[in-house]
Amino acid sequence: MTSARSFEAKKLKILGSLSLPDEEYTDLSPKGSVDVGIRGLIRDINRLQGLVTTSSCAGRISVFLEGARLSAEPSQDGGEREEEEEVGGELSSAQTRQFASTGGKGSGKWQFVSHDPVNIDQSRHSFHELFGLQPGNGSMKAGKNRETQLVRFHFEPMILHIMAESLKHAQPVLAAASSAGFRESGIQSLRCLDDSNACPIVAVRSSGLALESIIGYVEKGNCPEESTVRSLVSEEYLRMLVSIANERFQSNYARMDRFRTKLLALSSGSPSNLSSQKREWEDADRRRERKRAEGLQRREAARKAAKPNDKTPESEDEMPLDFPDAQG
Repeated sequence: MTSARSFEAKKLKILGSLSLPDEEYTDLSPKGSVDVGIRGLIRDINRLQGLVTTSSCAGRISVFLEGARLSAEPSQDGGEREEEEEVGGELSSAQTRQFASTGGKGSGKWQFVSHDPVNIDQSRHSFHELFGLQPGNGSMKAGKNRETQLVRFHFEPMILHIMAESLKHAQPVLAAASSAGFRESGIQSLRCLDDSNACPIVAVRSSGLALESIIGYVEKGNCPEESTVRSLVSEEYLRMLVSIANERFQSNYARMDRFRTKLLALSSGSPSNLSSQKREWEDADRRRERKRAEGLQRREAARKAAKPNDKTPESEDEMPLDFPDAQG
């Protein structure tokens, strides 16, 4: 199967999944469906030849509770072994606090997730209640073991993965992403260089708008059922974090709009599409001959248009070869 046919088959399958009703469509994201705020962009991209979206997130505000470290054995999801940290060649003392690993699929719990700005209303329930936190006094209560599970507040901007038919089709995506402010964008898969059936995957993303803050921890009890998710910050601090995240959501939307506008322009053959206007590669001799022919054409056109007594140069590119005598 050729690369183009392989890509088209994959695109048809993906578009078939996206056409399902929301109640039937599922993916691996916490929400399990395509965000409303990014559906228009996805629709426009999927209409372009040689491109199809594979996964997306319009941006989100979340509160995440880290998972507990169960043992030093390999995790069920294929993670690496967890080993105690050594300090100066010896194990750290029992008084040294350690924190649970944040990595690993299925590790931890989402306390709160929103793919839209959060409405800040004085009459609503407290953010402690919304985020599943019990108010605290700002300090951690010492537990019986050294491990501490933290609660983190996050704002994450849009991330979008786009499969391209070829590197040529991926080029305008990267150009549009960089121009719009998604500076950490790049090609994730280059298997297409060795495998004709593989397609490059472009990740459109930026870390510049990201926000993270530790807002709580798990206060351990005698058993897991007696544990409490305790806050380390005030209600006013949580309100401030939400306000900042809402502002960054607006900046994120502006970048998404710039990305859409630039990508559609680059893909439509408009004057801004510099890559589509590039000539095919030519060696130095061919280029020299072409430039000479173009110069002669300009000179002839200028000669025909000039008046008989016109002493000006034939064109900006062709200056006269005779120079005035040096003045004594």
